[in-house]
Amino acid sequence: MDGLGAGSAFGQYQLRRLVGKGGMGEVYEAYDSSKDRVVAIKILAAELSGEPSFQERFLRESRAAAKLQEPHVIPIHDWGEIDGRLYIDMRLVQGSTLQDLIASGPLAPARAVSIITQIATALDAAHAQGLIHRDIKPQNIIVTPDDFAYLLDFGIAELQGASRLTVDGSQIGTLQYMAPERFGDQSGTAAVDVYSLACVLYEALTGQPPFRLQAAQAVIAAHLNGPIPQPSAANPAVPRALDAVIARGMAKEPDDRYGSTGALARAASRALTPTQSFFDPPSGPFAPLSYPGPPPPSAPSSFPTAAPLPATASRTWQAPALVTIAGVAVLLLAIAVTALVVRDNGSGSSAPAPSSSVTFPAPTNAYPSPSVSRPPAPKPAPATPAELPLGAVPPPLIEGPDLSVRRETCDVGYSMNNYTGPGSRAGRGTPETSCFFAGSVLSGYWTQYGRPTRQPRTVFASGAVDCRTVAGAVCNGSDFVMDCEVYGNDDWVTCTGGNNARVYIY
Repeated sequence: MDGLGAGSAFGQYQLRRLVGKGGMGEVYEAYDSSKDRVVAIKILAAELSGEPSFQERFLRESRAAAKLQEPHVIPIHDWGEIDGRLYIDMRLVQGSTLQDLIASGPLAPARAVSIITQIATALDAAHAQGLIHRDIKPQNIIVTPDDFAYLLDFGIAELQGASRLTVDGSQIGTLQYMAPERFGDQSGTAAVDVYSLACVLYEALTGQPPFRLQAAQAVIAAHLNGPIPQPSAANPAVPRALDAVIARGMAKEPDDRYGSTGALARAASRALTPTQSFFDPPSGPFAPLSYPGPPPPSAPSSFPTAAPLPATASRTWQAPALVTIAGVAVLLLAIAVTALVVRDNGSGSSAPAPSSSVTFPAPTNAYPSPSVSRPPAPKPAPATPAELPLGAVPPPLIEGPDLSVRRETCDVGYSMNNYTGPGSRAGRGTPETSCFFAGSVLSGYWTQYGRPTRQPRTVFASGAVDCRTVAGAVCNGSDFVMDCEVYGNDDWVTCTGGNNARVYIY
């Protein structure tokens, strides 16, 4: 680099060793004599210093990354020009690139998903600022010895709506991880980072990129028209549920992908963990029995049912346990019935006994619009301890007319037909949320996932207006992307998104 190298001086920096090298320049570990600290410094290649487009990209990296106050983005200390050479001064992080880790073989699925989840939080923060990275790849992810991941190199990050920067017609990015729309005239959106992150997840799970082809044109053709590979086929240790995550993350059409990198990461996390019922699974004497040998086939309901015991001598020891549990259940039921009789009749008063529970009135609203499809309602599930934590506190619903042009009122919320269990109802959580949208989110949740659970979910729901016309909203085509999860000890699911929209599912 024109006399620069390990042991040479660059302004107030003493270059100690070469850390990495890329198409735009080199990164050194350096000592900053003015601040008395060791840093990483990236210096633009000399032959590119006179290129205005490269200078713009390089300086934009510093400005973009400096704006992001997110733990998984390497902090930028300073940037500027020394002796006609552009540079960025950043924190020196001791670790290995994800590419180095994958070189030793595929990562364990849980570790791969953990690293991708951390990078997803950095990308979501960037996207919230209108920044698109456009070069997500294993080389741009640093992992410390304790598996803390950093995203680096915003040198080709793109502001949404900004002109696309190319040199001599070449594409910016790395072919193995580039979204299909990057090869055409479509403007890049945050969806290109979702695609690239899905490619990186695939490589972390399998030890190889999605398309192992040598010729550039063959790689491009695979991104545009090739079938999406399944990680479980390349590595049997990968849960098959992750195949669907990769398929959606790498969908050819941007609108068919996850609405955010965070949604991709959450889906990958869910794929590692079996779906539970709405509240924590039963425990103690009400927990489902386990049997030696293969597990019983799953029942249609999300609540587990016990399979009949095989008539073998080796398993006869379980019969007393079943009889004991059945006896306890009968005894508890008898006690409960007796208590009710005493409370209702023993005092000689016809007034009902006070109760700490709240009885919600039956919803009277018709579903807001026939254009919103509703899934077939499941048969009511029997009451189980898993449903009991609904308790006495309903969500803080907003009452009165909404702010939409319809000025609808839905104080008692919306309800699923023929099912009244947990997660069957929805209501407004903010004045900006319309009644129509509350019903749409409820329908969207059940259509995509079935019975609500404590697991974080991403729901696509139609609103009274096209999502793309709402400033700041995260969209999946014309639908709004809503992040749904249970916070703390809440007895309801909170879905947020759009323009301060909040829907409670309870």
